[in-house]
Amino acid sequence: MSAKKKIRVATRPSLLAYTQTMQTVELLQKANPNVEFEVIKFSTQGDRVLNRSLTEFGSTGLFVKELEHALLEGEADIAVHSLKDVPSFHPEGLKLVAFPEREDVRDVFLSRDGSTIDQMPEGFVLGTGSPRRRVQLADLRPDINFKEIRGNIDTRMQKMMDGEYDAIILAAAGMNRMGKEYKQNQALDVDQCIPMIGQGAIAIECRDNDEESIAIVEKVNHEPTKHAILAERAFMAEIEGGCKFPLAAHAVVSDDHLTMIAIVGDLKTNQFIVEQIEVAVEDSVEKSTKLAQQMKDTCKAKGINFYL
Repeated sequence: MSAKKKIRVATRPSLLAYTQTMQTVELLQKANPNVEFEVIKFSTQGDRVLNRSLTEFGSTGLFVKELEHALLEGEADIAVHSLKDVPSFHPEGLKLVAFPEREDVRDVFLSRDGSTIDQMPEGFVLGTGSPRRRVQLADLRPDINFKEIRGNIDTRMQKMMDGEYDAIILAAAGMNRMGKEYKQNQALDVDQCIPMIGQGAIAIECRDNDEESIAIVEKVNHEPTKHAILAERAFMAEIEGGCKFPLAAHAVVSDDHLTMIAIVGDLKTNQFIVEQIEVAVEDSVEKSTKLAQQMKDTCKAKGINFYL
């Protein structure tokens, strides 16, 4: 009897990253019962430096570079990423191959006493370092006092309960993957807070010449998710955005049509613009790129300098 094929899976060491990698490996195992999967942890710069805001770093890819290095050096065969962490441009020799079905894309507003954002007292302290969240939530509640926060889900929740913050924002996807409960009225509608590009999605990356690993990984791809995130990432690539300024886009596929809503803003002035398109799926990447071009022109005309 021939030995099982073994696939080495690169992941970050954080509890959430490891948990969602193991959930992804479970999908891969079901689709490939004759393949063995070995999970290997690689610490990234984003994991090691926890005392600085993500917006302070001069580049994107803080949570993926070491995993991609492992792929290129042959230390791993595939890497599992939170898609929101993956830059629009990645190294030559690698490709994003598969995107399992997407989780809930919404943000969740958590407070110590269970109050919703509308019920919070004037001037409450909200923990979030995300420019995207700040500019949109300041539009809902101009009186919010924003305060930087880092750490995993449990750390952030404990900081809130200890009184460092009155409320925090977490991604529903991470909460769900970690089995954390919340009330549905705590989840913000997409039109209240447009999600980060790729939020709730997992990406599996391989070497572009590794046909065997690609064939194994492609079995767990979810086509509607793939079309949605390719449109979002085409928008991001044209805007040239990471997490340093307010930028968001969320696409949904229904039959052969794709609807996408997007936002670009200026954190210094809290100005932003929102646009929406509905296009054929086959044209969605091209149309998303054109939308980004149009929104850049609109920002320039309105004096919204989102690059600062």
